[in-house]
Amino acid sequence: MPDSTTLAVLRDVAAVTVMAIAFGIAAYAFLRARRPALAWNADGGVSVRAFALPDVVAASLMASLMLSGLASQGEPASAEMAPSASMIFVNIVFMLALCVMLLLYLVVFRGLSPAELFGLRRLSVARAAGIALLSIIPVYVLVSIVAVAVTHLGKGVWPDIQPQEAAKAFKTAQQIPLKVMMGIAAVIVAPLVEEVVFRGFIYGVLKRYTDTWFAAVCSASLFAVVHMHVGFFVPLFVLALGLCAAYERSGCLLVPMWMHAFFNGTSTALLLLYPDGPK
Repeated sequence: MPDSTTLAVLRDVAAVTVMAIAFGIAAYAFLRARRPALAWNADGGVSVRAFALPDVVAASLMASLMLSGLASQGEPASAEMAPSASMIFVNIVFMLALCVMLLLYLVVFRGLSPAELFGLRRLSVARAAGIALLSIIPVYVLVSIVAVAVTHLGKGVWPDIQPQEAAKAFKTAQQIPLKVMMGIAAVIVAPLVEEVVFRGFIYGVLKRYTDTWFAAVCSASLFAVVHMHVGFFVPLFVLALGLCAAYERSGCLLVPMWMHAFFNGTSTALLLLYPDGPK
């Protein structure tokens, strides 16, 4: 659990993002009313015409659930407990249940096909994986450079920048089954659920009522805040922008899913090979 100061900063960022989204949707609605011929959301490969006003409410609820961790109070580091297999399992179930709820909403209540909505039939799984592998390399390099820069420059502002809780927990886990479960959560569950929720749905709904860039920035901010780490906010924000760009370029959500999996898989492998950091 992050400390109270970290939570306060992340709450402020989340609040600013939410206010920006509300203001942005209202501003774009006004602009469209004045100039209805402008197609603000027609750029890129992601079609968002199927989204409607009920989806704005659903996206708000989904974002609230993902941000629910910010509502808890920070505890002293000494009070923190090491994650157990049961805790990881519960988290996996919660994430998957959230994804299933969203898909059921789209199919049952909105009558939409997730495969069509997220462009899943545009590319085969193998081709999407190949595109993702080529795309994640520059994104990974950029995120790594940004992470190093933030860690170096941020020490004057935030002296005690620690690794992410998940990374610390993975490195300190002694039981192999626990490490395996955490690896599954990072490499399979997180890319699946977070891409459906953040890129597929929240980004799509925001783009429908604003434009590509505004939607990308706001959804990336929410994505970074959800991970609840001040030091990694900017690198995760950059990663999310890269995933949005890949989704727009390909029009297929499988591409950012694979990219996310490759990113987390590489990071997990490095933690296994260099638990104390590279020498």
